[in-house]
Amino acid sequence: MIPVKEVMTRNVITFREDTPLDEIALTLASKRITGAPVVSAEGHVVGIISETDVFSKKGKVARDIMSQRVVSVSEDTGIDEAARLLIGERIRRVPVIKGGKMVGLLSRSDVLEFFAKTRWTCDVCGWWERSLERPERCHSCSSTDLHLERADPGH
Repeated sequence: MIPVKEVMTRNVITFREDTPLDEIALTLASKRITGAPVVSAEGHVVGIISETDVFSKKGKVARDIMSQRVVSVSEDTGIDEAARLLIGERIRRVPVIKGGKMVGLLSRSDVLEFFAKTRWTCDVCGWWERSLERPERCHSCSSTDLHLERADPGH
């Protein structure tokens, strides 16, 4: 299992509950991101703001338009489990929480980048496959000796 702490974004753009709507819109647009967590003064995630919240909801500050339903994971959650959660909940990002505070953010693009740049390789025959989960055995020679490696950029 590969924990999300190996893949998550650590320098997360966040908003406070009283961040003005125009600042939120400018930040999302200039950073080319689709959303961000809203945090309290104590650093607890209290909501999520998406680009659609910005242009489809009425309000003046983050607390007025944010989604208060926050789905989060721990830093030791497996990337495969987190990916299933993103798909199942139909969300684009999950805050990564440790001790009640956010330590990172895992987005669908983080999962895709991990998938694209790593592969499981057989130590016996060299066969490889891309997967978020470790294969039980090599599909070529049936060996269980597989390791995770950075994928060749051309493959």
